[in-house]
Amino acid sequence: MFNHTNLSSKNVICWCLFLVPALLLSTPNFSVGVIAFSVIISTFYLLSNKNEIKLDKFDYLVMFSLSFYFFGAIPIAIYDGTTARYFQGGARLLLCIPIYVSLSHYLKIKKVNLREHLELGVIFGSASAFILAIYQFYYLEMGRVDGFLFSINFGYLACSLAFLAFTLTFSSNKKALLLTAFILGVFSVTLTLTRGAIFAIPILLILVTALKFKSLSFKHILTCASIFVIASIATYHYSSDFRQRIDFTISEFSHISSGDINNALSSGDRIQFWFAATQAFKVSPLIGLPYKEREHLNQKLHSEGKMGERASRINRGHAHSQYFEMLASNGLLGIISILAIFVFPFVLLASHYIKSSSEWAFSGTVFVAGFMIFGLTEVPLTANLIGSFYGFMLAVFFAIIASEKHNKSVH
Repeated sequence: MFNHTNLSSKNVICWCLFLVPALLLSTPNFSVGVIAFSVIISTFYLLSNKNEIKLDKFDYLVMFSLSFYFFGAIPIAIYDGTTARYFQGGARLLLCIPIYVSLSHYLKIKKVNLREHLELGVIFGSASAFILAIYQFYYLEMGRVDGFLFSINFGYLACSLAFLAFTLTFSSNKKALLLTAFILGVFSVTLTLTRGAIFAIPILLILVTALKFKSLSFKHILTCASIFVIASIATYHYSSDFRQRIDFTISEFSHISSGDINNALSSGDRIQFWFAATQAFKVSPLIGLPYKEREHLNQKLHSEGKMGERASRINRGHAHSQYFEMLASNGLLGIISILAIFVFPFVLLASHYIKSSSEWAFSGTVFVAGFMIFGLTEVPLTANLIGSFYGFMLAVFFAIIASEKHNKSVH
C-alpha cells in the first residue's frame, strides 16, 4: 500500500492504518478514500516490484478468500443482465488484494511498527464516534444515532472498533486508553439501538474469554462478567429507549413463539425473508435467482399463504441476512462465497492464534467473528463503508499472518 521511494513506504503504511479507523465514523466516507488511495499505491508498488514478488500457497488461499465473492456473482449478473448490484459486496474485497500482496511482501523485508498506529487510530476513531453519538442523541435529540450512515451500520462499525480496541488491550502499553475506547465504543453502539450490534457484544466477550481462557484468572472472568451484567441492568433501568428496544424484542419473540409471526414487525419479517431466500435457492440452486424473479416468488408465496403481505413487498426480495442473501442471489456459489469471506478467515486466524499465540491473529479472529454475527440479520458487506473496511482490515491481518508464517514478527 505504498511505493518504494522515501515518501516513505513506512510512513504511507502507518498513516493509512491510522486514518482508516480514525476517520471511520466521524467523517462521511473519508475512510473509503484512504482505502482507495491504499489500493492505488499498492498497485504501483506491485508494478515496481513485480520481479521480486513470489506468491506461495498461502497467498493464493488469501486471494481466493478475497476474490470469490466477486467472481461467484458473475453468472447471476450475466443471467439478470439489468444491474451490477450483485457485485457490490465482492468488488470491495477484490480491490483489497493489492493491499494484501504489497503489504505482505514489504513486511517480509522490512520491520514496521503497525500496532502503535492502529491503536492510535482505533482510540481516535472510537472517541470521535462517541462524541458524534453524544451530539446527535442529546443535542439533536435523535432517537437512534446514525452518524453519517444508517443507524444499523453505525452500530456495526462502532462495535467493530470497540472490539479492535479491546483485543489490542491485552498486549499493549496503552491499556487504559484502549479500554476507554472500548467503553466509549460500546456506549456508541447502545445509542444506535442496533440489536444486531448490541447482542454481538456479549457473544464476542464470550469468544474473547474462550480464546484467552488460559491467561485469564477466574477472578478476572468473574469480575468482568459482573461488570457487564451490572452495566446491562443499569442501562435497561435508566435508559427508556434501550428498555423499550429490549421489551420490543421480547414482545416479538413472544409473537413468534406463539405462531403469530406477522405481528413481529422486525424479527418476524426477517424470518419470512429467510424462508423466501431458501425457496429462491430451491428454484435456482446453482447460480441463484435474479432480484425480479425473487420479488415474483415472494408474491407467489404470499398468494399461497406462506408469507405475509408486508414481508412479500420487500424490494429485490432482500433477505436481510448476509448468509441468506448470498444463498438466494448466488446459490451454491453463494455458499462457497460465505466460506471464503467468513469461515476461511475465521478458521485461518483462529488456528494461527492457537498455534502461535499471535496477538494479531487474536484480534483478527474476533474482528471476523463480529462481522459473522452482524451478517446474521443484515447484509453489511454490500454497504460501501462497511465492505471497504472489512476488506481492508482482512488484507492487513492476512498480510501480518503471512509475515509471521515466514518467521517475521510484526510489532
